[in-house]
Amino acid sequence: MKKIIFISIISLLLVLVTACGPKDVTSSNTTNETSNKQKVAKEDVVLSLTDMAGRTVQFTKKPERIITLTNSDMGIVYALGGSVVGRQTMDASGVEPSAALKATEVGNTHDLNLEKIASLTPDVIVASSEQNLKDVPALESIGAQVVLTGANSIADIKKQEAILAQLLGKDATKLQQEIDTKVADIKQEQKGKAVRALLILGAPGSNYAALPNSLSGDILEKAGGVNVAKDFKGVENFPQYASLNIERIVQADPEVIFLMIHGGDEKETEIAFQKELKQNDAWNSTTAVKNNNIVVLPADLFGTNPGIRITKALDFMANELNQVQK
Repeated sequence: MKKIIFISIISLLLVLVTACGPKDVTSSNTTNETSNKQKVAKEDVVLSLTDMAGRTVQFTKKPERIITLTNSDMGIVYALGGSVVGRQTMDASGVEPSAALKATEVGNTHDLNLEKIASLTPDVIVASSEQNLKDVPALESIGAQVVLTGANSIADIKKQEAILAQLLGKDATKLQQEIDTKVADIKQEQKGKAVRALLILGAPGSNYAALPNSLSGDILEKAGGVNVAKDFKGVENFPQYASLNIERIVQADPEVIFLMIHGGDEKETEIAFQKELKQNDAWNSTTAVKNNNIVVLPADLFGTNPGIRITKALDFMANELNQVQK
């Protein structure tokens, strides 16, 4: 199988991510208490929604000036016919759609520029439920409401679309149907096929196996793969991923190994990973390594929550699984 290498700046631990978060933020003591700092009279509420951290967020006027801190949220907002005045800081080549280029950069989920955010006088800031729950008081202090989103599954992306549609006064049905159609089509195409696969999150000095309760793990299974690590125990504070159990992996004998690279020099990490596979007798005994079926996943589709690009992520994964069977 042709080896595919994509080199990009990723931040998987944000999403997973999307992209896959380690904590269940819905159980936080800040739920609802920080959603609206000032109590709003019931008769003044024009919009009330529950975000993906379980917080009730109320608006006394239709939100028009929107800031998004993740590429997935920004993409969904534009796909629904909205726009943003502020966006996450990132390489212009990765900004989609191009119409969002004119929006002001305000930092990232892990490095917010509060001064710049405040200067844009936003009505609402759409942020990460995993990374920004702690930032809600500071963001609300500038007079904006905060809506938190995130995704650990394809179903979560559909929920994310629904929440943002409610925020904009739009309908997410079309976007959600596109996902359902893609999943159904792949299921039909892959009927009767079952490719044993291992999906690894690779970082300098450490590797983890993606579990089915991660977004990438869900994509793998929806695309027709059999996750050989599905019964592994998730690591503490990062339950969507498990430590690699080489003995159990060898026994399961994956036919293909997918690699998501996080942090450091992507090329260096990929070379080190390939070297370990080739020089380790245990890894060398697997069908995937024997046949050189090692695929580095594109960061824009798997490094973070891909948002509306989830259909492309499913296509990519399904195509790679099909290549294994040829």
